[in-house]
Amino acid sequence: MSSELSNSKVAPKKFDFMDIFSESYSLAQKRNQVLALLPECDPETAEEESPLETNLDTGSDLIGPSLDDVDAENPYYLPITENLTLSHGVKPLTAIGIDPAGARVATGGFDFDVKLWDFGGMDSACRPFKVFRPCEEHQIKHLDFSPSGEHLLVISGSAQAFIVDRDGEPVCYTNKGYQYITDPASAKGHTHALNWGMWHPLDSNKLLTCSQDSTLRVWDINDAEEIMNEIRIPTHKIVIKTRNAQGRKTSPTSCAYTKDGQLIAAGCQDGSIQIWDTRKPLVNTTQLCRTAHPVNTDITCVNWSWDSKQLLSRGMDDTMKLWDTRALSKGAIYVFKDLPVLFNQSEVTFSPNDHAIAVSVSVPRDNPKKGHLNFYRRDNFEMIKQFSPCHGSVIGLTWHHRLNQVFCSSSDGTANVYYDSKVSHNGALMCANRQATTASRRRHTGTGEAYMKPILLTYDEEAVRIARKSKKYLNNTEVDSELAMAAVNAILQKDHQTIQAAKEDEAKQRVPNREESVGNRVGSLHQFMVQQIVLKKNEADERAEKDIRGAILRHADEAKKQPFWTKAYLKTQPNPIFYNPDEEVKKDDTPVWKKQKLA
Repeated sequence: MSSELSNSKVAPKKFDFMDIFSESYSLAQKRNQVLALLPECDPETAEEESPLETNLDTGSDLIGPSLDDVDAENPYYLPITENLTLSHGVKPLTAIGIDPAGARVATGGFDFDVKLWDFGGMDSACRPFKVFRPCEEHQIKHLDFSPSGEHLLVISGSAQAFIVDRDGEPVCYTNKGYQYITDPASAKGHTHALNWGMWHPLDSNKLLTCSQDSTLRVWDINDAEEIMNEIRIPTHKIVIKTRNAQGRKTSPTSCAYTKDGQLIAAGCQDGSIQIWDTRKPLVNTTQLCRTAHPVNTDITCVNWSWDSKQLLSRGMDDTMKLWDTRALSKGAIYVFKDLPVLFNQSEVTFSPNDHAIAVSVSVPRDNPKKGHLNFYRRDNFEMIKQFSPCHGSVIGLTWHHRLNQVFCSSSDGTANVYYDSKVSHNGALMCANRQATTASRRRHTGTGEAYMKPILLTYDEEAVRIARKSKKYLNNTEVDSELAMAAVNAILQKDHQTIQAAKEDEAKQRVPNREESVGNRVGSLHQFMVQQIVLKKNEADERAEKDIRGAILRHADEAKKQPFWTKAYLKTQPNPIFYNPDEEVKKDDTPVWKKQKLA
């Protein structure tokens, strides 16, 4: 039977498209007839009635949808119910960057250090896995991860932008131009300190920088080459000049790409906002507003909306302005006033859904209080929320679109991550509830989180003994961290005093060597110098008494028989011919026109 089935041919199934279409059409007509017989109702009331029935069935006292569901579906809902603090240092933290995946955070500030934090590898103690200083002693102004997350752009007070990988290892840096050139645009790189920089939003190989040399430059890391054992980008791809109303140079203090990378906006020191279209020659601006902010007022940040139709600008005049880039010259849509600014890196940002605006606020100048983090609605400009995340001024600000978490840096050296476990994803949630390890608790000093430099065990017996005593106290988790540190310091100080006392006793007991020729007295420096002078004088006299000419002629016969340098002349020229200056004919070097004519 099986052989018959295997040998028989199976007929392919056929589908008639017109039959399928006619059947679907008839079903749709029947459905419309049934809906027409039902009583008419408002779709909004129907939506409200459906959750009511579910709540009554479950026996809940709450009528309608739960409050949590309402808040989560609210487009103006803020994920700020919980926070996580990253302690960078004690100096102002002016730069914070998050990679696109939201796995790593980079922080930098006035202490010249850049610290890398990994949410997947951290616990609740929150310690960085990498600390490095890429720009020597220059303030870190801005940090930005590439769209692929492979590289980190470091903008500092130097004229060079540094690119490192996601592990903090150096990759390359931009070239520095010759600063004595009249036109900085003709230089191969920036000639003055950088102000801002960012990656191209779609191309992970291109980056944009702006500097105090009145230029914006676009770089390509594929052009990097090794020069003098250093990998650097030799020159820029594109240079953009910024000019004020009089046609003179003006420094761009901030710059930004749109989300599609087609437009570039720059906030300049003369208070203007200038926009260029990358699809056109970058000679003239496509949009320009000269009076965006007062003259000689730095624009600390410009940020595009996700739809690339509106632009936010933050100025040192304590204002934030919302602009429509399609009609930039007509003025700002709305001006948010009374927002103090103390740092040139204060930032603003849009929410991932483009419905809310967040701005960092510094401590007021006349009334020292805490800084604030303000949230506004984009449609009617009303304030949604205001709170103080730190004890100082709020500077850096980022609202991550994937994590739905708000990152901000402050002047007290801390970075705060705000999130909501119901609407946020990964990021701080990965390490906030992870219990700290024993090693992390051991490093706690009582006043803050820090690393203790381990005591290196050398071959010195004293050092080994001190290290063992220190380990005994530090490994005891029952003892408070401050008491443990005090005990260790006391041991170190006591042992140091003991060693110093032993050295002093040894020095006191040491007896100086006696010299019989000096009468059991130690020779002085004066006596030593006299002895050396006398010895040198005797050697000079002995050399003068010797017959130097006789000492040389003693080897004359041997030199003739076995010459070292002129051995070839024994065959070619056995009789030496010496130079005789009298036989040389003097050559007449007088020019022809000065010679006397005889005929």
